[in-house]
Amino acid sequence: MDEQQTQVQTVSVSKTKMAVAVGLLGLSALAAGFAGLRAGTTKADLVIAKTTSAKESDMNKFSITIENKGSATVSSPFVVHIQLGDGKDAVYSLRVMNPPSDTIKGSYENIESKDGEFDVLVKNFKLKRGQSTTITYWFVIPSEYESESLTFDHTLDSTNLVSESNEDNNRYKGTYDIKQMELVRETTHATQETVTEPMTTSTPTDTPVIEKLPDLIIKDFTVTSSTYPGQKHFNVVIKNIGDATANKISMSSLHGTFQVQLYFVREDGTTVSADKFLQSDTFYTAWSLLPNQELTISKDLPISFGNYTKIKMKVDWLEGSVTSIIPFLYPEKGYILESNEDNNEFTKAI
Repeated sequence: MDEQQTQVQTVSVSKTKMAVAVGLLGLSALAAGFAGLRAGTTKADLVIAKTTSAKESDMNKFSITIENKGSATVSSPFVVHIQLGDGKDAVYSLRVMNPPSDTIKGSYENIESKDGEFDVLVKNFKLKRGQSTTITYWFVIPSEYESESLTFDHTLDSTNLVSESNEDNNRYKGTYDIKQMELVRETTHATQETVTEPMTTSTPTDTPVIEKLPDLIIKDFTVTSSTYPGQKHFNVVIKNIGDATANKISMSSLHGTFQVQLYFVREDGTTVSADKFLQSDTFYTAWSLLPNQELTISKDLPISFGNYTKIKMKVDWLEGSVTSIIPFLYPEKGYILESNEDNNEFTKAI
C-alpha cells in the first residue's frame, strides 16, 4: 500500500482582535463546508464478511455473508457474480437459497451455466449500516472435471447498481484443493454413464422443490381519442397467468412499477420502437400481481401512427436510455423472471 504524506504549511497570524475574529470565522466556514461534503458523499459499502464451506446431503455447501460497512442504506437490489472453475473445468449447476429477509427462509433456485459463471440477485437488499445477509449455494463437482483444484471468484454488485464509498473491496477469490477438502463429485456407473445427482432431484432437506414463477401477458389493449390535442389514450390490461406472484423491485420511482413498451408494426412484420412506454401508477398501484390477477395501465401519449396499421405492446420491457442507467435484472428477460418469457407481446390492428 502506498504511503500518503501530508504537507503542512505554517503561516503567521496577526495578534489583533480583528485577525482572530476573521480566523475563527474562516475556520467555522471551513468546518461547515467539510460537514456538507461528508453529508453529500454518504454511501454504502458492500463487503464479504465471511465465507464457509461444508458437506450437506452429498453436496458441497458454500455460504457468503455480505455486510454493509458503509454509512448509507443499500436500498436497491444487486447482483452477486459467482464463478466456479476456470471455464475449461467448471461447475455447471448451482442450487441457491437467497432469503428475502432475516425472518423468511426463502426458497431454492436451480441455476445453470455453460462456463461456470452464475449471477445471483440478492433479494434481501434492504441493508442498513452494519447489517448483513447470507447467500448459500450447493453444488457437486462434475465427473468430467479434470483439475485437482477448484478456483472460485465471488464479486459483489457486479453490475454496479449500488453506489459505494469503496468499489475495490467487492471481490473475493482463491483456489480450493478438491482432494484435501474432500469436495463431492458426481458418480459414474461402470458404463461411464453420468449420474447427475442431487442438484435436480433433491434439496439439502431431501424435500423436492419445484420453483413456481409468474407469467405476465398483455390480455388486451385499446387506443382511443384523447382529450389532449395530438395525443391518444391507451388502456393496457396486464394479467399474471403464472403460479407465483409477480413482484417488481423498487429500484426507483420508475422501476418500482410494471412497464409496457410500445412499438409500431410495418406491413412486412418488422417492428419499430415508438420510444414511448406506459407504466403503472407509482404511488397508488401495488407493485405485485398475484396469480390470475389483472392490472390496467392507462396513459395519454403524444403519438402519431403515420402509415402504420398495427401496434405491439410488450410487458416487463423497456428500451432506450433507461436500461443503460438501470440494466435488466435478468438480461434479455426484463426485471421479472417468468416461467414463459416468450408470451409478453400482443399485436393488434389500429
